[in-house]
Amino acid sequence: MRVSCMFYICRHAVCIVYTSNGDFRKLKLRFQTLKKMWTEFCVLSLLVPCASGFVNLAYTPTQKLQGTANMSQPSQKPAWSAGNAVDGNTDQELLTTCAVMDYSKTYSSVWWKVRLQKRFNVAYVVVYFRRSTIVRESGYSLYSFDDGEDFNSSYPNPQNLIFRHDPLLGCPDSTQTVTVNRLSREIVFYNTRPSNYMTNCLNDSRVKTTVEICEVKVMGCDENRFSSNQCNLECNWSCKNQNCDVFNGSCIYGCNDSNALTVDCLVCQNGQYISNRQCTLCKGHCKDRAPCNKLTGRCDNGCSNYWTGDYCDQCINGYYGNNCETECGKCLHMEVCDKKNGTCYHGCMNHFREPECAVCEDGYYNDTCSATCGKCANNKPCDKATGECGNGCKTNFEPPFCQICKPGFYNSATNCISGCGHCKNGAICDNESGRCPGECELYFAAPYCQVCEDGFYNETCSAACGKCANNAPCNNITGQCRNGCKTNFEPPLCQECQDGFYGIICNGTCGNCANGQPCDKVTGKCLNECKPHYKFPYCKVCEDRYYNKSCEAKCGNCLNNKPCDKENGNCTMGCRSHFMPPLCEVAMESQTGDSEDKPNTGAIAGGIVAAIIIIVIVGLAAFFLKRRQGVNRDPTGHFQIVSNDRKKGSKRNKYADISDNSLERFQEEHTNEALSRDDGGYYNTAEITTYIRTQDLHRVILEKNKKENNVYLDEYKRLPLGNTDKCKIGQQKENIVKNRFKTTFPYDHSRVILKEKWTDNDNDYINANFIKNCNGDKAYIAAQGPKKVTLADFWRMIWQENVKLVVMLTNIVENGKNKCTQYWPEKDKGMDVGPCKIKLLEETEYAFHTYRKFTVQQNNSNTRTIAQFHYTAWPDHGTPEELGLVQFHRAVTKKYQTGGLMLVHCSAGVGRTGTFIGLDSLLQHGRKFGRINVFEFVHKMREERMTMVQTAEQYIFLHKALLCGFQENDTVIKEDIIPTKINLLLQDSSPLNQRALYKEYKMLQTLKLTYDDKDTEDGQTTDNKAKNYDLKILPVSKYRPYLTTYIKGRNDYINAVCVPSFTAPGSFILTQYPLKDTEVDLWRLCMDHDVNALIVLGDTNEQGVSWIPQKGSTSYNTPYSLTTGNTGSSISGVTQDTLVISIEDQRKELDVYYIPFGNDNAILKGVELLLEKEKQHSFTSVIMSKDGAERVGVFCVLHNVLQQLRMDKEVDIFTAVRQIQTRRPEVISKLEEYRRCYELVPVSISEDGIYANM
Repeated sequence: MRVSCMFYICRHAVCIVYTSNGDFRKLKLRFQTLKKMWTEFCVLSLLVPCASGFVNLAYTPTQKLQGTANMSQPSQKPAWSAGNAVDGNTDQELLTTCAVMDYSKTYSSVWWKVRLQKRFNVAYVVVYFRRSTIVRESGYSLYSFDDGEDFNSSYPNPQNLIFRHDPLLGCPDSTQTVTVNRLSREIVFYNTRPSNYMTNCLNDSRVKTTVEICEVKVMGCDENRFSSNQCNLECNWSCKNQNCDVFNGSCIYGCNDSNALTVDCLVCQNGQYISNRQCTLCKGHCKDRAPCNKLTGRCDNGCSNYWTGDYCDQCINGYYGNNCETECGKCLHMEVCDKKNGTCYHGCMNHFREPECAVCEDGYYNDTCSATCGKCANNKPCDKATGECGNGCKTNFEPPFCQICKPGFYNSATNCISGCGHCKNGAICDNESGRCPGECELYFAAPYCQVCEDGFYNETCSAACGKCANNAPCNNITGQCRNGCKTNFEPPLCQECQDGFYGIICNGTCGNCANGQPCDKVTGKCLNECKPHYKFPYCKVCEDRYYNKSCEAKCGNCLNNKPCDKENGNCTMGCRSHFMPPLCEVAMESQTGDSEDKPNTGAIAGGIVAAIIIIVIVGLAAFFLKRRQGVNRDPTGHFQIVSNDRKKGSKRNKYADISDNSLERFQEEHTNEALSRDDGGYYNTAEITTYIRTQDLHRVILEKNKKENNVYLDEYKRLPLGNTDKCKIGQQKENIVKNRFKTTFPYDHSRVILKEKWTDNDNDYINANFIKNCNGDKAYIAAQGPKKVTLADFWRMIWQENVKLVVMLTNIVENGKNKCTQYWPEKDKGMDVGPCKIKLLEETEYAFHTYRKFTVQQNNSNTRTIAQFHYTAWPDHGTPEELGLVQFHRAVTKKYQTGGLMLVHCSAGVGRTGTFIGLDSLLQHGRKFGRINVFEFVHKMREERMTMVQTAEQYIFLHKALLCGFQENDTVIKEDIIPTKINLLLQDSSPLNQRALYKEYKMLQTLKLTYDDKDTEDGQTTDNKAKNYDLKILPVSKYRPYLTTYIKGRNDYINAVCVPSFTAPGSFILTQYPLKDTEVDLWRLCMDHDVNALIVLGDTNEQGVSWIPQKGSTSYNTPYSLTTGNTGSSISGVTQDTLVISIEDQRKELDVYYIPFGNDNAILKGVELLLEKEKQHSFTSVIMSKDGAERVGVFCVLHNVLQQLRMDKEVDIFTAVRQIQTRRPEVISKLEEYRRCYELVPVSISEDGIYANM
């Protein structure tokens, strides 16, 4: 057992007793019991009271030390004065030994201070608050002032601040130790309540504060002494004014010698630098032979030519040799050659000769050996620098390069054996393609001028083709038509008509020439005479109204001027009135009775009737179509009003939305339309058309969300507000206490009515409503989060409605306010509510939600099982990440697919609740029908419960979350098929753009979020630009970790982002290698964010990094000291070390893993080691690569999917990548990285892989 005395006072000592197993406990022992022990551990001398090395400068009577205390307001009682806090009594319950103000007064700003007898070298301060009222001290600050510095209570100087309690982190500790390490005369406790004061400390007042301090110890040494060995060492005379660090004696206030550069006041000669607290020769070759930096050993003005590295002691990439002046050859994949002998380890780039890869292989030339030699004579190689053929070219090639053909020849690929065509004016064709530079000779076809144009043939292309079938060209040498002639032309040349036809296109048929003679094939005339009854010279039939053999006789008065028979002249259809048939040439005498035209009136009447019928039919069709126009029905049965502009559109699109349903449905629609118009309402059709096809949702969001014309805000304003006239039951006196908020009540017509009473005082009221889904079915209960007084009502509702699924969207406490009463028991504990006995069977925590499973039993009834999905990442103000909520929704629907009502609640049961119900119902509807109407569904929800989807921000977010949901791919792989499924993906040999893995990768790039300059503005400020490795990779401000440790000249920025694991929201911090000026920020990050491990993803041939000291050594990065342990090890390529970061009395130990990224075994082992560490406690790891984006993604994805596999027996690499890209879009930006994620998973689940050991 080891005892360490922390401090001593007159009545008792408080010690920490360490047992053999590493546990410790505080003991309060009587002084008499410890007196002997104390003598052994404490050496009493001036300002040296005990083993801690420091004395209480505010109160040590034996040293005649007594500080003077006072405070800003009078004590509540005279016995509770300011001086009680420096009387040596640390009792935190006894009021008479504490300094206590009157808390009944409303003091918005208070202070208490102790002034020491003189200036001391103060190490730390211990404040003992009154334990029972510690909440009143929340948000306090401590200040230290030296001689000549005054405390201004209106605006305390922030440079004197030594500690501030953050009220957003909860209540303060009752005992607080704060490091000072300053020359001080006065210590001030200060607290205030500004108007914007925020707190998460329960019961903390936002308007007033007080002083309730039982003791303040100011521990330290005399002004020129320090506590290396019980304050008995003086500060070094080399320190300025002989003032030094109270803990280690270093000269933190400067040195007497202006040439000293460190806190040790070492002075090195030119050519030396400080390493391990001594002067060492510079390592490298600085530019212009300048000496290295005496503090760091680095070359501040750069390296000499061809040298690089932090110390300019390595050849730059691409050079090798003793002086680094010989340039490397062209190594494969641009790898660096051996910096001693120039050898390329993995071979050369194409066409370079191994092993130095400095010259081309035979047959290639130029600097990159990318040019192919020409056709040199006798197949000799060309000159490897110029490409010239020294011994001439092959036949028809042009010297000296022999790459192209001589003039008059072309096509080097066929050895220039082709001659040019008939170029106009004897021009020379292109020597590679054979094209003529201008036109061809007449009737030759451009561009090669080798063959005739279509329509011409023979060697000179001077003959025109005949009339070939289908206008095809003839053979350009013989002129023959390959596929025959056009109709009536004579094959094979198709130049003239066949016998019996004439005309330019032979479409005229010869007349009835005498003796069967053909007519003229151009004019169609018969050469001699015609057959009888035909007219010469064309020998055609008689024209209308003429007849007989020579077509010279004129027809009579045929009825309706019809032609007569062309042979005998008879009117075959009858005569006009009063003329004699058959020739109708002679008029008859007048007769009474019906005329000859009488029988034709029936035909006329019939025509009129038919016309009337047609008009009636067209009119009826127009009537129904007019009724139809402008009203369409989607698959849900809801109407969509089409704008007037659309009605005026093209006829082709006019009825595009009318489906091919039966007449019965057609009539039904018009009936409904008529009913809908009876309400007398008028709508601006452009405003009411809010149906969206799911494939158009992304475009619609971009259009509607434009800042200058935000349609969403207009839509949101048109949603109905809450109508309290419909909520009479909720406003009844006995029910007011059951409402969490004063203006949120359930509508009477849709409220949940509790029918069963558990006590005599129960009534039927609970603040909850039934909500219908898109199909109009009752599917949800939207409820407020239960209060203590409604806990039984909440479970009455669950039991009555047989609820099997509860979705909770709030945390119990948010921003210091109670949002919901916990209505379930802790693990392994029961809870009785009325007649119900509730047990928690299962509780599984994920990064953004918790899954719980309860059993509920009432009396002797059957036990019911209830699943609860608790979303824990919804911010108190604003909205969560779309992808996070969609993944939560997927978890809900994956584990719970049975029927029944879904109970959804947040705090008020309207905002988050409405948003989630909208997401669930609209996703189902959109996946089934391909279209959604968000406005209409939110409108309908608000008819069931007031203000569902409570803010415009939530309304916009709902659209974006739906888009994210519709973009989901089925990329989940169950545990039992992982090897088979992934092998199929990796071994796909189809064209790249058809491979499933490639399509997934391209989809990731499409879905990747894009951030504008405002999102990353912190990294672009003047102070921060130089802190980024790559200005294209900047942290999104809302995801970056802020640095809080104060260091002069530094701000809160580091290029890093916080990324979740599968089980915790802040497991990883992704960051870049530190630059020369940002190393100190890395150590601030580790201290400020309680980092447990540092994962360095380096190159295969790197041996550690310069900013972490070598094993067993210490380096300094003011104000931090860094010490690496002696017990590091290496396993499967992973180098393990421990690193201790110290600043003053703070000490942080973390694990360091150096992992060569090119080594698969090392990556897998690194993930395994980290997963094993995370089993023990919550764990934060910094994952590093040179730019903070490349490499880190693969490591995090592999880690997260293995966690998913362990918890859910499945993996989803696609979604794991997408989750990280939400925070750091630049990760997994290459197909090779995405493929590597898939390659590593099967290896990790093999018999000897990570998963086997999880």
